[in-house]
Amino acid sequence: MSVHQQTFELTWPDESERVVRGRAMRPGGPQKRPLPAVLILHGFKGFMDWGFFPLFQRGLAESGFLAVSFNAAGSGVGADGVDFSDLASFERDTFTRQLEEVERVHQHVLEGRLGPVRKDAIGLVGHSRGGGVGILHAARHPVQALVTWAAIDTVERFGEDAVERWRRDGYLDIPNLRTGQVMRMGRAMLEDVEANRERLDVLAAAATLEAPALFIHGSSDEAVAPSGLERLAAACPAAETLLLEGAGHTFGAAHPLTEVGPDLERVLAATVGHLVTHLA
Repeated sequence: MSVHQQTFELTWPDESERVVRGRAMRPGGPQKRPLPAVLILHGFKGFMDWGFFPLFQRGLAESGFLAVSFNAAGSGVGADGVDFSDLASFERDTFTRQLEEVERVHQHVLEGRLGPVRKDAIGLVGHSRGGGVGILHAARHPVQALVTWAAIDTVERFGEDAVERWRRDGYLDIPNLRTGQVMRMGRAMLEDVEANRERLDVLAAAATLEAPALFIHGSSDEAVAPSGLERLAAACPAAETLLLEGAGHTFGAAHPLTEVGPDLERVLAATVGHLVTHLA
């Protein structure tokens, strides 16, 4: 099936350097019928063209969805959509800013800017930190389906020693093992987490979810402990869960994606199945 692509940019009048760059995919050909839509949220040190995301986005479009993927303004990825060339934006990022950006993209979709859409059939899929942000967003906005992949269950991800160093120095340096870069998180991220613990409480948000949810995790996740899946499931007993034995944080995928292994196949099939059941 052919797929139509459309790129978009969202900007902030009071912050010229803040830009959300995204791409929408939908079935090709004339589109008069409103489509169910799915927003795809990348994780920490991730971006919309990392590994499995383009394959997943195209598969959604071929399945009859308006699939919307985007780079958060604070992702660190520059205008080329590939390189971490905007580390200043990465340093300014906060969870509150990420939530503002998901809300802007959501509203952009609802306004029909990316094609006719069914406003009563909006889904979210988020990986890792994007999964936690997706839960926070879905708890406060009209979303009809949610899937998380290896989602964080708390925004407080660093130990006491790191936080003390972060507070003392005003920044925390994070190595990107794939690119060899050192990516700096600024004081604003720490202050945001400490000032907004209630608003950024992922488990509390999960407990209020009304959208049908599917939480997927790997039992050998090296980045987000699988115990997080247990806590999310306890907070939201109505959610479906899928624990893949032996799977890691990216379900066997790497960047660039060269093959789709059995773990990723199960994740993609379960995700599309959940979205078709609740949105199509």
